[in-house]
Amino acid sequence: MNTQIKVFFFILLFFLSCATQASQLLIKNGWPFCESYQCGELFTEADHFEMAKDLELPVIKAIKQDKLIGYLFLSTDIVNIPAYSGKPLVTLIAIDPNGIILGGQVVHHSEPILLVGIPESVLNQFIEQYIGHSITERFEIVSTGFFSQSGKKSTEKTKQEVVKVDMVSGATVTLQVLDQTLITSSRQVAQAIGIIETDSKRMVTWHAEYKKKNWNQLLQEGSISHLNVKTEQMGLAPNNNEAWMDLYFGDVSQPITGINLLGESTYNWLMDTLQTGEKAIFIAANGVSSFKGSGFVRGGIFDRFYIEQGNYKVVFRDLDYEHLYGLEIQEAPKFKESGLFILRHPKFDSSIPWNFYYVANRLTGETAISKVFKTFSTDYQFPKQYFDLVILPNSNSTIKNIWNNKRLDVILLSLFLLTTMLMFLFRDRMTSKLIRLKWLHISVMVISVIYIGIILKSPPSMTHLYPLIRIFEDGFRLDLYLLDPIQFVFWIFIAISLIMWGRGWFCGWICPYGALTELLNNAAKKIFPKKFFYEFPKPIHNILRRLRYVIFSSLVLLSLYSIEWAERAAEIEPFKTTWLVGVFNREWYFMGYWIILLVVSVFIFRFFCRYLCPLGAGFSIGSLFQIKRIKRRGCCTSCKICTRGCESFAINEVGKVNRFECLFCLECEQKYFDDEQCPPLIALANSKKKGTTIDLSQPCKNPDL
Repeated sequence: MNTQIKVFFFILLFFLSCATQASQLLIKNGWPFCESYQCGELFTEADHFEMAKDLELPVIKAIKQDKLIGYLFLSTDIVNIPAYSGKPLVTLIAIDPNGIILGGQVVHHSEPILLVGIPESVLNQFIEQYIGHSITERFEIVSTGFFSQSGKKSTEKTKQEVVKVDMVSGATVTLQVLDQTLITSSRQVAQAIGIIETDSKRMVTWHAEYKKKNWNQLLQEGSISHLNVKTEQMGLAPNNNEAWMDLYFGDVSQPITGINLLGESTYNWLMDTLQTGEKAIFIAANGVSSFKGSGFVRGGIFDRFYIEQGNYKVVFRDLDYEHLYGLEIQEAPKFKESGLFILRHPKFDSSIPWNFYYVANRLTGETAISKVFKTFSTDYQFPKQYFDLVILPNSNSTIKNIWNNKRLDVILLSLFLLTTMLMFLFRDRMTSKLIRLKWLHISVMVISVIYIGIILKSPPSMTHLYPLIRIFEDGFRLDLYLLDPIQFVFWIFIAISLIMWGRGWFCGWICPYGALTELLNNAAKKIFPKKFFYEFPKPIHNILRRLRYVIFSSLVLLSLYSIEWAERAAEIEPFKTTWLVGVFNREWYFMGYWIILLVVSVFIFRFFCRYLCPLGAGFSIGSLFQIKRIKRRGCCTSCKICTRGCESFAINEVGKVNRFECLFCLECEQKYFDDEQCPPLIALANSKKKGTTIDLSQPCKNPDL
């Protein structure tokens, strides 16, 4: 008995092994997938079909003479988008290796509208309009009445490379979903293949806290977008009293928009309703037509509008809808209809621009159901002043494109920085005359303010040091630095300058904010009496100058705990307000801080640079490695002329230069060579007249003037 059992199990294992090998062979040849769906109809030239094992998605490769000629896949293996019936349209799709749509057919559906009256063939005829087009193109649904009457393709391409797709009257909901199914699934497969670049990883830090604003303010800054469709655009007589559709929409996921538009209680309820990663938009409209559409009533789908962000298209269902009884914001118009719509797409990102599409339709009168369709769109971008963004690219092509786009800026910035470094390397000529030195210094600072600050809007900041600080935790990411060509170039020059001249090159000459305050201070000295200008007594100054190291250390420690909090705390730097966002686009406390700081800096020389700047503190620490120092003589220990003239208080009573405080204005070096101003040189000249000599390299007391 035991022998029979052993033989039975041996035979069973043998057949299981054979079955496994047979199934692998069948899969390699594309069966049962291609047996069930007849892949050969879409790829008649293919020798065989095999699974794309190199992809994470279930995709079939079409092979001809060992050469890849295309890909096949079922839409439901990629996405699951419910149609009119609540079930997806199972669609077989074929694309070539370059992302061109080669064909497609709906292999299964449960659409009631197609089971009574409208033939199923319209689905495949609708798909035919996409054949020959790249999945990277934009598609808009319209109606010429041509397709619905004759069954012929009426796809056309506009000058803006938007592909117009003809709609079928009576099946708008189903075909909207078919359009979404075809595009979304194809683009995800193309992304897996590498035809479309994969989504970049984005680090977004939001600071869109509530601040009371009225309707017009939100509309003006772009938090609310507007789409207006006139009746004549729909082929009707002009209506001066009412538009066909006058629609407003916007993202209400952040307090600045959500609380202002919805009121605090409704906003808090909405935030409690949303799941992790979900966002919400509001839509409010007036007009002859309705943005909700009849399809919503019948099938739970809003067929008159959708949104598109990058490779993703979103059509809303009844479960995504929340009734909105009105807007709480001041100065808002009265609307006939409004609603809240939940964005559940996992890859939707509020910081990325997106498009709103309104699919308008009206009866033509030719038949009881014949309609004309037109698509109108407008874009939306949550105002950039409300978030900070760092993009982590997933491919080298992104970096290459960014560098190509910034090529001219990189060249001009490099030339400017290189020129100033050459000036420092050969500074003896620059410092030979005081007037030349001052004009060169002023010129460099003016260029810095205009070019680096106003035009490039890219001043180095404490936030650029955070990735270096966290290198042991997050690892070194070269692509993170290459993503911003301007900063990449800047920090190469900064690293060289710290070794050569310490903090002086950047802080004293190149920093646009420091340059701005020094220029304003110089201008104010020509306007206001001397009594308006103030300097802290040396003991107080020596205490205050250590404050920037405390700030720097605090930001470093905070960045190790939370990069988001550290980025917010880095707002102690006024750089973002000055150059990136703009003073009048910030909250009142940022605006007040900026104004106070600037006014103080006008009357106290480089107040922020000397006492508060954390970046300057970091560069001061970097001055430990400084090679080139300010030139000094032994006799400088007793001479006070440079000490009295140093506005940054970097020279002490015995003539020693504090490299951590020196801004390299080089005026002391100008005096160093000036035999009419430098007391030791004057003493040397006088001693030669008397037939004696003085060794200026040695310390001396009370030189003979």
